Formats: sequence, C-alpha cells, structure tokens
Amino acid sequence: MESSPPLHKRLRRSSESNGERRPPRGELLVDEILTRLPIAAAVRFRAVCRQWNAALTSDHFILAHRARAAAARHRHPELLFFAPGAAFAGGRATSFYACSLRDGDCEAPPPPAAARELLTVAGITAAHAVLSPTPCRGLTLIFDTYRSEYYLFNLSTGDHVALPPCQPAAAANLDSTLTLPTMNPTSYPPAWPAPWIERSTTGLGYDTATGEHKVVRLFKRRDGGEYSCEVYTQGAGGWRRGVGRVPPCAANVLPALPPVFVDGYLYWLLRPAGPGEEPIHRVLSFSIGGEQFGWVYVPPRLSSRICHLADLDGSLYK
Repeated sequence: MESSPPLHKRLRRSSESNGERRPPRGELLVDEILTRLPIAAAVRFRAVCRQWNAALTSDHFILAHRARAAAARHRHPELLFFAPGAAFAGGRATSFYACSLRDGDCEAPPPPAAARELLTVAGITAAHAVLSPTPCRGLTLIFDTYRSEYYLFNLSTGDHVALPPCQPAAAANLDSTLTLPTMNPTSYPPAWPAPWIERSTTGLGYDTATGEHKVVRLFKRRDGGEYSCEVYTQGAGGWRRGVGRVPPCAANVLPALPPVFVDGYLYWLLRPAGPGEEPIHRVLSFSIGGEQFGWVYVPPRLSSRICHLADLDGSLYK
C-alpha cells in the first residue's frame, strides 16, 4: 500500500491545486500580527534578523500599521493629554498620557478607561507647552512657549528630539492678541507669570513628494520688521528661510495658536477685522510642498463667526 505524503506536502499541493498562492510565513507574521501591536512593541522585532529589520522599516509596513491603527482609533478614539511630571521636583518635566474614549448609551454608560502613560520628558514645563492639533504621520510638534524651544515627538515609540535654535521673535501682549469670538483668553494659550508671549506660530506638515516632515514657523522679527517664515526639514542642520513671500495679512496670526495641517497644507486662523478696519482674509494657507502662501475663501457673513479650525476626517472644518 502506498503511504500518504507528508502533511506539509499535502497542504502545499492543495493550495496550489486551488490556484491560490500562499504568502511566505514571515510576510503573514509581519502583515497580520505585527501590524496589530503597538508600534513601540513592534519595532523591538527589528533585532530578530536583517529581513525583519528591513520589513519593519519599510514604507509598506509603516502604511499598513498606520491604516490598522487609524481603523482602531475610529472604533475606539483616544484622548491625548499631558500634565506635570510628578517624579521631578519643581515641575520641570511633562508626562504624556492617552485614554480611550469608549462608546455607550445614556442608560448604562461604560466605566471610565484608565489613562496610560506614554512617556515623561524632563526639561519641558507642562504649563508652557503647546501641542500641534493632531499628530502628523506619527510625529507631534511641541512648543515650549517659555523657553522658545521646539521638540518633535513620536509618542508611540517615545523617541523625541529638540530642534535647533530658531530666530528670536518679538513679544506680544497676551490680552491684546486673543480676540476670537467665544474664546477665553485664560484657557489658551496656557497662562504663566510673564505678561507676554512670543509673536510666532508654528505648525508641522508632511511633504508626500519627498517623504519629509517640515516645521513651518511664522514670526515677527525683534528688529521691528515684517513677519518672516522659516522652515525646518526633518534631519536638516538648522532652520532656513521659506521659499514663498509672506503676505502682509500674516500680521493677523494669533501668537502661539498652531495651524491645522490638512492634505498637504497648513491653515492659520487670522484675527478678525476690528471696528473701522478693512475686511481681511480669515484663513491663511501654506503649501508644504511648494512653500507658497494663499488664502481660503470664507463667505463674508461667516467670516466674523469663525473661532477655530479643525481637521475632521481629512477635511478642513471652520
């Protein structure tokens, strides 16, 4: 009697007879399992071998992990917040946390989810920190308003880097600059003992053509000149001057209020025109790829009612 073939041969023959191609076992492991892990845990497997290191640093894995994480956030959105680090004296540290927002009905609301600590960073004071509105391809921009320093964070892996020093900006009085409708001047930007803030605003974007993150800063020079724009490209040695000319309406940006990044553009909300002033553009745009400024049309009747900008599922919300 003829013996039966080994199990692995039977499985392979069955798969081939059905016209299906079974992906390599390593490919299945990376795509179907490692993309489900938190990124901080997944990157540890880079040490297994060279093939895994190449796979886990490839654009394919990054996009697959980002897509799976985005789907999970859509089902269970998370709230990111920060507070003074308790482990450091004097509050000279900031801890970052994430907390899931669970769905539930009014009759039986779900129990509150415990916040998990992502990382604690020394040298940043929570009372002076301003975060970019949303992460940009895994990175978050943090501005220390008291020390005029910028940081790029990957809150998933805990990696962070301080950006090179930038040009000093002129000071602006806090009470005289936050004039948006329904905005409480004491709630944002954060309050601190000094009665002034830097007349600057900075955002983080991503250039799909080059695959690079860019930090874009609008600021008024201390020498009394007009507003300037400087750009820092991730991995570069320092800041450089932006390509496009800064329009005069940039003088109406709100200090320390970061722009919103949507589909290749940064958008700043400008201060509304005061009594007796000429109407001004309310939304200033900046192309990350071409580094050119522009405007977003806003109907006159709605112009005076805009009090914030937001990214809602890839669209600019006013």
